[in-house]
Formats: sequence, structure tokens, C-alpha cells
Amino acid sequence: MVSSNATYVVELDRWGIKNDGTDTLNTTNGINSAFLWAKDNNLYTIVLPKGQYLIDKNSSVLLRSNTHYKFYDCLFIKESNNLTGYSILTCDGVKNVTIEGATVKGDRETHDYSSGGTHEWGSGIQCKNSCYNIEIKNCEAYECTGDGFVTSMDFSAIGGAQHPGHFAKGDINSQGNIDNTKTNYTTVSKYFDVTGNLVKSVGYFYYSGDGYGGYGTGSNLNKTVIKVHFYKADNTYLGFRNTRSYEFIYLESLPEGTTKVRFSFLQNFDLMSGNLHYVMCAKIPLYINFSNCKSHKNRRLGASINGGRFVTFDSCEIYNNSNPLSRSTGVNPGYGIDIEDGYMTNQKITIRNCNIYDNRAGAFVCISTRGVHVENNKFRGAFVFSGSGDDYFSLNNMYYGGISGRSITSGVEADGTFCTFRNDSIFGEVFSMNGGNTTLENCVFSKSGVHFGGETTKVINCKFTFDDPDRLDVYSFGSKYLEVRDSLFDIRRCNRWVQAWNTSENVLFSNVKFLTEENGGGNLVKTKNLVLDKCEFIHFGSKINYMGIIVTESMQVKDSMFRNLSVRFDGGGLFSTSEILAKDTGYITHSFKNNKIIWDAPYTTSTHEARGPGIAFLYIPRIEIFNNILNVIDKGISLGSLYTLRIFTENHLNLTNNTILTTKTSNTNTKGTITIDGAYRKSGSTLAIPKTTIIDQNNLKINSDIIYTDNVNKQL
Repeated sequence: MVSSNATYVVELDRWGIKNDGTDTLNTTNGINSAFLWAKDNNLYTIVLPKGQYLIDKNSSVLLRSNTHYKFYDCLFIKESNNLTGYSILTCDGVKNVTIEGATVKGDRETHDYSSGGTHEWGSGIQCKNSCYNIEIKNCEAYECTGDGFVTSMDFSAIGGAQHPGHFAKGDINSQGNIDNTKTNYTTVSKYFDVTGNLVKSVGYFYYSGDGYGGYGTGSNLNKTVIKVHFYKADNTYLGFRNTRSYEFIYLESLPEGTTKVRFSFLQNFDLMSGNLHYVMCAKIPLYINFSNCKSHKNRRLGASINGGRFVTFDSCEIYNNSNPLSRSTGVNPGYGIDIEDGYMTNQKITIRNCNIYDNRAGAFVCISTRGVHVENNKFRGAFVFSGSGDDYFSLNNMYYGGISGRSITSGVEADGTFCTFRNDSIFGEVFSMNGGNTTLENCVFSKSGVHFGGETTKVINCKFTFDDPDRLDVYSFGSKYLEVRDSLFDIRRCNRWVQAWNTSENVLFSNVKFLTEENGGGNLVKTKNLVLDKCEFIHFGSKINYMGIIVTESMQVKDSMFRNLSVRFDGGGLFSTSEILAKDTGYITHSFKNNKIIWDAPYTTSTHEARGPGIAFLYIPRIEIFNNILNVIDKGISLGSLYTLRIFTENHLNLTNNTILTTKTSNTNTKGTITIDGAYRKSGSTLAIPKTTIIDQNNLKINSDIIYTDNVNKQL
């Protein structure tokens, strides 16, 4: 017997193997026989001599447990075929395997596609079913009819539960019986046997949705605690444990004597309608690591995770997949890496130090995945955190292409999990996260449009630059809760730089600088509540920029600076289909204090009453404008008379301790004004004009005016 720590170099002649790319059937059978013999003889390191090995179209090279394979300078070529799916090297339910140096080539260009269908399942190296601890190093896969590298699971289940027959109103009580007075709960009334060979073969079971990962009408359990209840064969109740859908319940951890289980959860029975759930014991690859591998020119994907947990791609190059070759075109999805089938079974996926580029549809997409970590990668092409994903993290990556998606599993925004980008660099295209909770920290965006939606967005210490005169609506801030701190928006040129489509609850900008030049402005935010603190808005160039801020319930604008930027604070009526005011609480809700307004650039006259060379307020019932400095500087060129601050007064205005001064460097007619006007109304408005109370005190005028118009005089 050869020692178990010895290396076995496969004897080609002994096993009838050809390494010149011929004799496909004998070669494939010989390789598999040699590998099986080595395992049976405790030979755990196997070297295959260099050469080309033609693999039978109906077979695969099967790798064995507890073995280290060294395939350097070996090319495995799939025999041309008409099969809809195949694998060249296969790990099927094996454990503790290392594959080094293999190159596999599919039959993409010689394949017979005439039988119909997509023929998208031909793979290079596949890890399937209950594989465990598989290391794939320095390998290459190309020209497969499907994917270069694949992990895949089966969908074995010990049973299903169909509403209403297998469900009941109520929860399980301390005796193990259904208590139907617990009307907020639903119990899966049927029992599931956990003693069968199927469950024993994997060692776990778990509660899941239907075959598409969903929970059916009126039910979503991704964020719901699920109770698993334990019983002996004679129905003696052994208690329960809390779990979550798609999380393993291990047999070794069950109470002694458990033979069957059932489930209950916080869910209204009557809201469900025909729902189908499963108790799964699927065979899932675990701890699969691809390192320093290449995948290219495959017809479908560079790599796919169709079921897997703790799967890692480290220092891999995945490129030019699904693009047309001389004889074959690509097939969808067409990304570098795709994570989807298996739904929330797919968990803890890591992509690190990889270069993923020039794949037909994009670099990366994941759907219904729990926990994805991407770090120190370079992505060129679309990057999509999609579907009903949960907990995404991006760190130190470079993106060249659009980024989109959301991080939310239940369909309810308040249940959204975090999608975090930290220390990333994004160039070109559009960054658009439209669901869940997005955090951007220490990121740099260059010529990238940015659109935020979903429950919350936090932007911390980020830099956004843009220069493209043909782009429209470069930025939109539409999250329910938005917080931007210590960041810079340097918008040189675009058609319109910002547009708010959604209404936010709360928006905070703190220590944020906006630099604008050749663009047409837009609406910064549309929100119920606004805090603008220690911010700077600076406009350059000769083209006037108009910016609107719609705030319907309360605002604090303080310690900020506005330079050569026309800003309109709107209580909600200007862009509404029906003219409305901000909410009137009976006390001051809108405050503008300790700010600086500076105008030192020529101004093109606008015919719009609420647009001028400074700040305007309209549709705000009660406002205080306190301790601000307004400075008009002519720099030797006449600026005329400027409405530096214009207030369309509604119910109440407190104008106190403000200073308006005109600084002249030559003998011109430049003069700044604070204009107090009557309530702004659209043509044909039916909105009543109120009586007005104005407190005007301790305001300092230096070469400037405070003007009351006839309209406001009528309201006093």
C-alpha cells in the first residue's frame, strides 16, 4: 500500500488515457477510474501529466473527497455535442477538495444548438449539491455554452404547506396545541418528519418560500421570526426555538427525542390566499473558494451562484463573457457574475481583489441574496444589487458603469436592510439605489449621476463632480429620510443638475458645499422637514442658476452661505397641481437665520416673480428671517437694483436683525433690496389671501432698501 501522504502521478498508459486530445471515451473513463483508485488507496495528492484531455460529451471528470488535484498545463476540452447542459470538471457532494491549475474549454463554437431551447447550462467547473470546503486555484474556464464556474443546489424538501388546508389560525401553546385565540398568529398545522434519510443526509432543514422564493399573497416572512416546534413520535411537546426563513435548523441541535416539527409565525391567517411554503433540506454547496482564476468567452456568464453559502471569488479575472464570437452569440443574463437561483438560500458571498470587465450585460448582478461583500475590486459594466436582497457591503472598489438596486427583503421600505458603499470610486453612468437603506461614506463620484430613493440615505464625507452639458437631472434626492454631511457637489456643467420627484419626510444637509456653473438648476429636495446647516451654495459663470427647495412643514436654514445662486424656498404650492400652502401650525415653523447672501455677478432679468438674484420665500404661512447678512458687490459693473431677498408674505413674518448692504467699487447704480411682497398666487388661484402680521425691527440698510409693495400693504 502506498503511503497516504504520497503524491500519485496518474499513469496514462495504465488507465488508457490519451493526453493528445483524442480517444474521448477511454480518456474520460480512465481519468475517473484513476481518481477513484487513488481515493480507495488513500492517495490524497494527484498530479495529472500535462497535455490535452478530450472529455466525453455525456460524462464529466468526477473529483473525489479529501483530495488535492494538481492539473497544471492540463487542458480539458469538452467533446462537441448537442446537449442543453454539461459539466467538464465536477464536484458533486464531495468535501475537502483542492483543484489547482486546470484549464477547461467548452464547445461553444462547435456546439449543435439545433434542438431548440437556450442550451445555456454547459459549465466548465461545477460544485453542486452538498459540496463542502472546495478550493479552486489558478484555474481557467472559457468557451462553455453556459457558465465558466458554477455552484448549484438541488431543491429537495421534506414537504410543503398549502394555504388554507395546512395552515390554522393561532399559535402553539405550552402543551403543543394550537391556541386559536392568538389571532395575530398563523400555525402550519401539519407535522414534518425529520427522521428520514433525506434530512439525515444534509443534517439540517429550514423553512422557505415557494419555488420562486416568495411567500404568496398577504404574507412575507423574510423579516418575521418563525417558531419551530419540536415533538416526539407520541406528540409529546418538547418546546420551540425561534428561527428565520432560509436559516438552517441543525439536527444535532434538536431536543432529545425529536421526530417531527411544525411551525408558527406572526401573520394574519385571513390575509393569506393560497400561499405555498416549503420545509427544505436542499443540498447546498458550502465554503467554496475560487482564487486567482480566469473565466472568459463563455456564452452565458463568467460565474454563477445558483445556490451556495460562504462562496468567495478572490483575485479572479472575469471578462468578455456572453459577447458574440465568430459562430455563437451570447445568452442572458450575460454578466460576469450572477447570483440568483436559490433565493435567500444564497448567503455570505464575497468578491475580493477581482477584475471584472467587458461582459455583455454587465459586471455583476445578485437577486434575493442575504449578505454580499465586495472589496478591492475593479468593475467595468453594470453592477446590480437587485431583487429582494439583504445586507450588501461595498468597500474600496472602483466602478466604471452604472450601479443600481436596493436592499430590502420584505417589500416594506421600513424593513429595508443596509446597502453600504465605503471608500469606493465611481466613474460615469448613474448610481441609483431605490429601496432600503443606503449609506455612502468616503466615496468619490466622477461624472456619475446619483439618484436616491427608498427608506433612508446617508452620505458622509463624499465628493461628487460632474461635467457633461448634455445630461439632464444629474442628481435626485428622493429618500424618505436623507442625511448628507461633510460632502462636496462640484457640478460644472449639465442640462439641469438636480430634480426631486419624491417627497421626503426629513432632509438634513450639514457642512455640504455645492458648486454650480453652466446648468439650469432644478429642485434640490421636496420634503416635509428640512435642516440646512453650515452649507455653501456657490454659482460661477454667466448663466443664471435657479434652485428650488420645497419644504411643506418645517425648516431650519442656518449658518449657510448663498453666492450668486437664485434659491426659492417653497412651502409646497408652486409645483402642485392644486395650489397649497405649507402646513400652518399657528406658530413659526420655517426659520432662516445667521446666513450670508452674496451677489457680485451680472444678473439676467427673469420674468418669474419668485426668481431673482438671491433668496425668495413663498407659500410659507409663518416664517422668521433673523440675523442674516445680504451683500451686493458691483465689482465695477452696474448690477442695477436687485431683489436680494424677496418674501411673499402669508400669515406672519418676523424680519429682525438683518443687514443688507451694497458694496460699490465704482460710481454705479447698483443697489440691493429686501422686498416684502404680498402672498404669491398663480393665475386663477382660489386660495385665499390672508391678513398679515409683520415684525420688522433692527434691520440695518447700507446703500440698500427694504421695500413694501402695494400687494403686501393691502394685507397688513
